[in-house]
Amino acid sequence: MRRTDELIETDTLLRDSAREFAREHETIQAPPSFDAGSWQAYVDAGWPGMALSEDNGGIGADLTQCCIVLQEAGRALLHQSLAADLLIAPRLAHHASDVAALMPELLAGRVRLALALPDEAGFRAAANGQIEGRSQLVAGGDQATHVLLPVGTGDDTRLYLADRNETGLPVRPARLLDGRSAARFELNELSPDQLTLLATGAKARAIADELEALAICGMISEGLGAFEAAFQMTVDYVQIRQQFKQPLAAFQAVEHIIADVYCELEKFRSLHMALLGSLETPGSVDAGVVARARLCHSRNVLHATGRLIQISGGIAITEEYKLGRIYRRLQTDSALFGGTRRSIDIIAGTPPRTP
Repeated sequence: MRRTDELIETDTLLRDSAREFAREHETIQAPPSFDAGSWQAYVDAGWPGMALSEDNGGIGADLTQCCIVLQEAGRALLHQSLAADLLIAPRLAHHASDVAALMPELLAGRVRLALALPDEAGFRAAANGQIEGRSQLVAGGDQATHVLLPVGTGDDTRLYLADRNETGLPVRPARLLDGRSAARFELNELSPDQLTLLATGAKARAIADELEALAICGMISEGLGAFEAAFQMTVDYVQIRQQFKQPLAAFQAVEHIIADVYCELEKFRSLHMALLGSLETPGSVDAGVVARARLCHSRNVLHATGRLIQISGGIAITEEYKLGRIYRRLQTDSALFGGTRRSIDIIAGTPPRTP
């Protein structure tokens, strides 16, 4: 995935502005409830819907540029969940006119989407034709005005859009380990007549898989930014912190850990680039690339961050020190989207496991 000189310059300017914005809105603790005024700052910055064309109110950002913004959001550990507004909504607008009609409201900050993936039991149609089941935990789901519901499997899939105000979709708010808000959606005999049908059959399954891959891509982009921040602050720390009248960086054991973590960072960066390349074109999803990036994020990166905590000492586990909060964010993300079991199955080439 090559970038022209013009794109590289645009990427740099975008990264600088996103980093400055993220620094201004970085806080240690998440707010106790959703702050509409705070969300308006993101809207004014032009982040939601930035992938839309200029004719449709966006800036025509490509996937790489959207993920640059998410990377900087992850670096600052922003508490807003942004992937659905930056990646999923604009991509889905290409597939469904009902979603495209919502884009002006998304740009104004009055509409927010969430992708609600089913738990292991799945969303299913009851004998009376109504939909039952419950979703996995959805980061930021409590803030969504509209929820995407992929019901069924394979060619029997139906992709619905639920307006929470019109359907009264039951939601269970939750607070994640790292402080972000989340929700689990309960589909207790929800009538299909209350929902907007976006796609059916193989097309619906393909769209749902693409949206899930984009959501994971957003999480991985934020994770890369957080991991970069963890590595840089630890490198700065061991160069300043002294033991036996010399910096920690002078000790061979510390040098080896820093070198090992740097290798993990570069490997993760490469997997992230491969992931962006596989998702750049709408309608194309390489499940193997997604699975490898997901597994590296949830296993290797989490372990490497733990090693950074090890050489940083007791300060790294205090609430005020950012490194411990980065570890909690990565640990929380590793449990989302059903954990890593499915990624392992895809890489191993084994059939999906039944509940």
